[in-house]
Amino acid sequence: MRAACAMMLAGTFAASAALAQTPTVVADCPGQPRLPVTFEIDCSHVADAAARNLCKPFIENQACKMFPAYREITGIKLEDECKSIKYTIYDQDKWPAKGGDAGGLALHCGVDYVADYSIKPKILPKIGPYDTHELLHEYQDQLGAIPYQHILFGPSQAEAMRLAGDSEAHDQAVARMKQTTATFEGDYAKFAARPASAAAKSNIDKCVLAEIQVEETLYLENPKTIYALYRKLPRSRLKDQADREARFNRTYDLVSEGKSKSFLMGHGCGPF
Repeated sequence: MRAACAMMLAGTFAASAALAQTPTVVADCPGQPRLPVTFEIDCSHVADAAARNLCKPFIENQACKMFPAYREITGIKLEDECKSIKYTIYDQDKWPAKGGDAGGLALHCGVDYVADYSIKPKILPKIGPYDTHELLHEYQDQLGAIPYQHILFGPSQAEAMRLAGDSEAHDQAVARMKQTTATFEGDYAKFAARPASAAAKSNIDKCVLAEIQVEETLYLENPKTIYALYRKLPRSRLKDQADREARFNRTYDLVSEGKSKSFLMGHGCGPF
């Protein structure tokens, strides 16, 4: 009898574990048309049950808040590349990525994430856990070659937070942009004065710093400029860095109505 009970309990626990590890899929959101992109999350690599309980609200926020926010901001139809986006969440000790991808990695139509950077951040937002970073990489895949992997990120993420209803995070992001834009000239001078050996190892150049300054300044002046930048930016797959920067710089200048050209060319950018 005891053996039979033990077997029944083991079977129950096994079934519960399997259920807990079943990926959650979101294809519909309340009050919205059926999603053109479904969102899925796999938390089978997360040991803590309380953390796994955050997986469902996380993927619902991705599908119902962040996906439509970035769709509105960028004008990009993610379904042109991806019919589904799958998030796979890992405990830190199970993280498979190597190199500099310490917490998150955007794949093609998928995202790998460490739990501490996704479903269970240090401070849980009032709207629940969500991701603005890796999902934006998925959208920006359709921009073609870009000058820097986080170009347009500051304003895009801030605006996505606002649209998603996280006013506190939005205000903090705006405050950071105000601080960095205010101290730009001093920070730029230090960056430009680096030894050649240090500059050669950098993944960012002077022109990119100037581009980030322009996009953040434009957003602080008028948040709608981030929408315009995405819509007016020509797509190109040319890998030449000068071409990437020139393509973005023409767009910055267009959106700023001719006010950014002299600044960009005076801060490390070539003619465009």
